[in-house]
Amino acid sequence: MKLYFLEPEVSGGHGEYTIYGTEEKIATEGISEKVKYLHYEFEGWLGDDLLESTPAFIVSSKLGTELENSDFIDYKLEECLITKSDEFIEMYPDKEIPTFSRFIPLGKIEVEEENFKNWSGHHFCLSPKGELVVTQEALDFLNRFSIDNCFITPLTQE
Repeated sequence: MKLYFLEPEVSGGHGEYTIYGTEEKIATEGISEKVKYLHYEFEGWLGDDLLESTPAFIVSSKLGTELENSDFIDYKLEECLITKSDEFIEMYPDKEIPTFSRFIPLGKIEVEEENFKNWSGHHFCLSPKGELVVTQEALDFLNRFSIDNCFITPLTQE
């Protein structure tokens, strides 16, 4: 099975209304529990449909809708707060941002450099460090959307 490590566009960061989880919850539930509720504040945006602010990911409403209509089941979508920073508003006063949802991969995997091990078999996975790893099928699906600013690294099984 071919797997890929994705490093999506970073268009902003955690805003002041982000709620963080406890160390206990992270230890038992995984790195995605580091963020209980995501406030993503845009500082810029190159137009991708998949964005990152470690260890959280967001997807545009277009991508989210297509995910929900697909056969993929190994992820969750959650509401999140999306805002624009003062700098964003100043630099791009007329730029519209679509609705985004938080994207939480449910699979697990361990990644070290360009190698992986202990893959759970899911199409969308998170490493303990919050790295996004997808299968070839998932990557083919994502390539139907704008992920032009996403770095993609093929992985090899250890």
